[in-house]
Amino acid sequence: MSEKFALLVPVKALSRAKSRLVGADAETRVGLMRAFAMDAIVAAAQSVHVHAVHVVTDEAGFDVRGAGVLPDEGGGDLNAALRNAAVRVRLANPGTSVAVMCADLPALRTADLDAALTAGMSPRWFVADAAGTGTTLLAAGPGVDLEPHFGADSARRHEESGAVSVKADVPTLRIDVDTDADLVRARQVGVGPYTRQEMQKRR
Repeated sequence: MSEKFALLVPVKALSRAKSRLVGADAETRVGLMRAFAMDAIVAAAQSVHVHAVHVVTDEAGFDVRGAGVLPDEGGGDLNAALRNAAVRVRLANPGTSVAVMCADLPALRTADLDAALTAGMSPRWFVADAAGTGTTLLAAGPGVDLEPHFGADSARRHEESGAVSVKADVPTLRIDVDTDADLVRARQVGVGPYTRQEMQKRR
């Protein structure tokens, strides 16, 4: 795929974020989730295959150079929010390719996102997380319905819906942080500056 993408990055209410980070209190989890998202957004905004990054959220403080903010119009349903956001960006830019990327990717390298966005040899494709059960990226070509199925066992559900799993070597796009073990793995690979700064504050 050579098209450029409108990339959606959903950020849910930070107060409910990352409850499985058992080594962190509520305030720490909020700070970490914000930092994870900021590092992922900055990395995505540098992609040559992304013409616009749209942070889908009602949270403040995600104004990043190269990214804009769209309201969360899902009423608490992530997939509904993504469907509505995809409609918005396609009304503004008919025929654009659309992708959605998780925000909890503090170790993301732009090169891995570039590789994943150009790996699609089908109308819809996705990147499974390191565990193989979740989804960190879902992409749809021009005129193709994004049809998101995020949530429990999303990799299987995306595959059953016709999306093709990306087999390319994109390790930093697969390290989504939900647990303490995930955070250790991300730190071993190398997290971005926002996450590094947030973790230094908590020492």
